Amino acid sequence: MPSSYTTSLRLEKQFTGENVNVWGDRLNTAIERTEQAIAGLRPIALTGDYTLTTSNTVTDDARYAMLKFTGGSGAFSVRLPSVTKAYKVWNATTGLIVFTTGAGATVQVDTTDIVEIFCDGSNVKTLGYGGASLKAYIASVVVGGGATVPSLVGAAGKWLTNNGSITSWAYPSTSDISNYASDQAAKTATATALAIAFAVAL
Repeated sequence: MPSSYTTSLRLEKQFTGENVNVWGDRLNTAIERTEQAIAGLRPIALTGDYTLTTSNTVTDDARYAMLKFTGGSGAFSVRLPSVTKAYKVWNATTGLIVFTTGAGATVQVDTTDIVEIFCDGSNVKTLGYGGASLKAYIASVVVGGGATVPSLVGAAGKWLTNNGSITSWAYPSTSDISNYASDQAAKTATATALAIAFAVAL
C-alpha cells in the first residue's frame, strides 16, 4: 500500500514497512515542510488573479504560514485550497486583495495591511468582534471616524469634541449644555417647594 498525505498540509504519511532505507530522507522532507507551515514566508508576485499552488510531492504556496504579495496595482482575487488552514497575509501590492475558496465568505485585505485569515474549508474569515473584522471594528470606535486624538499637553480641564471632521480639546460652554438653564431652574423650584413644606410642617 503506498504512502498517503495529510489533508491540510499535504505531509507524507508512510505506510508500515514502506520506503526501506530511504524513509529518513522522506521524514526530513516532511520536517522541512512542517517548518514551512509553522514559520515559512512565501513571497508571491501578483500580475492578476491567482490560485495558490498545492502539491503532495513538492514545495507549494498553500503550505506556508505567511504569504507576502507584491506587484500589481489592481484589485486581485487569491484563491485558497478548500481545506482548513490559517495564514498570515501581507498585502504589499498597491491594490486590494480578496481571499476566497470560490465558495462561501471572503476576506478583503487593503494595500499595506498585514492580517491573519482563516479557512474552514469553504469560508474565509479574519479576526473580528461582533461580526465585524478587527479593522472595521477599530474604525467604528475611533473618534471622528478615523481622526487622530490630539495631544493631552495643555488640555487640562478640557473635554474632547469634534466638528464632524476634526477632533480637538475645548472648555465646555453653555451652548454645549443647552438645557443647563432649565435644569437649574427646575432644581431651584424643587428646592424652594421643599423648603416651604418643611417650614409649614414646623
